[in-house]
Amino acid sequence: MSIDYRKIGRKTFRILLFGFAIIGLIFVAVYFAMQFGWLNVRGSISERNSYFNIINKSTPASNNQTENLKIICEINVLSKYAPLTSVNISRTLIGGGKDELLTKMIETASLRFLNNDAFNKDMNDCSNSIYGAQLLNTPISAYAWADSDEWALMKEVFTRDQEVITKAAKDAGISPRLILSGVIGEQFRFFGSRRESFKSYFEPLKILASLSNTSFGIAGLKPKTVGIIEDNLKNSKSPFYLGLAMEHIVDYNPGVDVESERMNRITNAKDPYYSYLYAGLYMREIIAQWQKAGFDISNRPEILSTLYNLGFYYSVPKENPATGGTVISVNNTDYTFGDLGYEFYYSGELSDIYPIAVQ
Repeated sequence: MSIDYRKIGRKTFRILLFGFAIIGLIFVAVYFAMQFGWLNVRGSISERNSYFNIINKSTPASNNQTENLKIICEINVLSKYAPLTSVNISRTLIGGGKDELLTKMIETASLRFLNNDAFNKDMNDCSNSIYGAQLLNTPISAYAWADSDEWALMKEVFTRDQEVITKAAKDAGISPRLILSGVIGEQFRFFGSRRESFKSYFEPLKILASLSNTSFGIAGLKPKTVGIIEDNLKNSKSPFYLGLAMEHIVDYNPGVDVESERMNRITNAKDPYYSYLYAGLYMREIIAQWQKAGFDISNRPEILSTLYNLGFYYSVPKENPATGGTVISVNNTDYTFGDLGYEFYYSGELSDIYPIAVQ
């Protein structure tokens, strides 16, 4: 009986082919499962977010949550006895200092107060498990919005986009901090109404929202508003006119479809320059209008943020303007646009890269 080697070869080839196909399907299935989080341990995302609510959002995570709580508590205690030293240790914490280094700094600073019973009691309380559990529910900031996951994302993006934000602010002739005072309101409003999108899309990808009903881009700009901003730049008779030097700052190339290009400018997620620029120009024009009427609001982030939300029509110069705008809920606290703009401006958040300019 002869052996049909060709038949055996064909069978072997089919077996190998099917085998590789099955292996390929397994790899593809695993890839998509990882992408969509089907392999995640239940509750891992919420646990991670709770952890980052305890430690400063910009600080690399530690594996020992209890130790981090203890260190934060001890820095807080030290602030009552040696404020300047506690500030230096806090900077080390924010800068990513390791637990071992922070502990050594605290121990060294504590030597002066070893005979102080009140100091020793407060420090011992930091090691108390019951006190530590209570600390879990203690805010890490004076502002509810600054304790939020949404702000952690914004903070990371604003830091990453420092160069483009600074350039846009310089070109608009305004403080970048004032620009952000308006932009954060738009971001909080969007994320507040689309919590699931924030958790499943924007937070993992580390990007800001760029579309919200009739407002577009990360700055929440309406094409009609952008058109008014552009018209005010050219109209020397407008109360919002900024002068000859600013007339051509947003000019379009000859022959371009202006409306289409305008939309492209404010929705470009890869290059948000124009979003920040138009936000800055809007505020500059509002400031110019009020200054011409005899009122200076260039150092009033709460008013500029309010009017950024309400629009040109509601900008009526007066002696005692009110803070307000759309109400936004962040961390179970209600804010208006003006509230958020004011608190952010004076909070000290990101002041290392966007200084607070008080005139």
